[in-house]
Amino acid sequence: MNGKHQTKTAILSVSERGALLGQRIKSLVAPHADCYEKSNRTSGGEAIYFDSLKNHIEQIFRDYDQVLCIMALGIVVRMIAPYIEHKSKDPAIVVMDEAGHHVISLLSGHLGGANEWTQAISLAIGADPVITTATDVNGLPAPDVLARHEHLLVDDFQTLINVNSAIVGGKQVDYCIDSGLIDADHLKHAAQQHIGNHSVVHLVTVEELFDSVNGVNFRVVITDKVIPEHPNQLILRPRTYTVGIGCRRDTPKELILGAIRSSLAEHQLSPKSIVTAASVIVKQDEVGLLEAVKVLGWPIVFYTQDEMAPLIEEQKLSESTFVKGTIGVGNVCETTALLAARSRTLIQHKTVYPKTTIAIAQVTSR
Repeated sequence: MNGKHQTKTAILSVSERGALLGQRIKSLVAPHADCYEKSNRTSGGEAIYFDSLKNHIEQIFRDYDQVLCIMALGIVVRMIAPYIEHKSKDPAIVVMDEAGHHVISLLSGHLGGANEWTQAISLAIGADPVITTATDVNGLPAPDVLARHEHLLVDDFQTLINVNSAIVGGKQVDYCIDSGLIDADHLKHAAQQHIGNHSVVHLVTVEELFDSVNGVNFRVVITDKVIPEHPNQLILRPRTYTVGIGCRRDTPKELILGAIRSSLAEHQLSPKSIVTAASVIVKQDEVGLLEAVKVLGWPIVFYTQDEMAPLIEEQKLSESTFVKGTIGVGNVCETTALLAARSRTLIQHKTVYPKTTIAIAQVTSR
């Protein structure tokens, strides 16, 4: 689905031997990685040089998705400790010795992909992988690994802990895939491949999810719909829709938030399943709009009138004479929602709220 990006990788070293090993790993498994090398202990290859890594580690921690540190484990722990936030935000941190004997998955093993990266590096250079997460050492399938592979968001991390504990404890954890999802069959296959013979995968309706929640033992549900919560039910959210937003100048964020929330509620959509919000370029400095999407934690993209006009014509979208006279195109919410979704399917056509219009588009491309 939309929302994928190129994984940003950094390889850090503090010795010449480590720098040479870093360049080797880059050539084998991370061709787009940035190598950071101590200025007086370099490999001779392409690299970013530093005098003190301590001065750069905070920015590296923020900017990269995965970081390989070729140095002593204790050094790494002390450096990154002040910047660790949460498994949903932290990058994958992998540590290895400069001789290349051991590769250690240190941080963000599942969601960040550190465990898989550890395995990949170890296989490439013949090192011993060191992975300590309970599901992995017991050879059990963790749902957050599936979430990473399929670009799903974990709805609640406490239920993730509960479900993973149940898996480690030998309990059966079934998977339920919302049959209404555009990618339901693909997700069912991916889940079945992931769990193997450890559990069962079901295609179910949203109504069945509502009806069965009270009697649930442990399960993983993949859906973009708002359903009843349960401490034994982990919900994984696929990115399935975009929201196009039009508004009058100086519309307060409260009105925009109210319009968005009413639209999502009408279709039972979780705000965590959005790919992006969208609007016309003339709204890129609209304070209320920017504040509203910030409250929701959503990204937003803006399209020019030249990008919008051909789609309006192609789809014969209805236009407001007033809006067209003001900004050059007469349909903002439907057009920008469809452009952002790269589809031609609207879940919600233009719906008018006080000073705001909302449309929702279905993302159909994987």
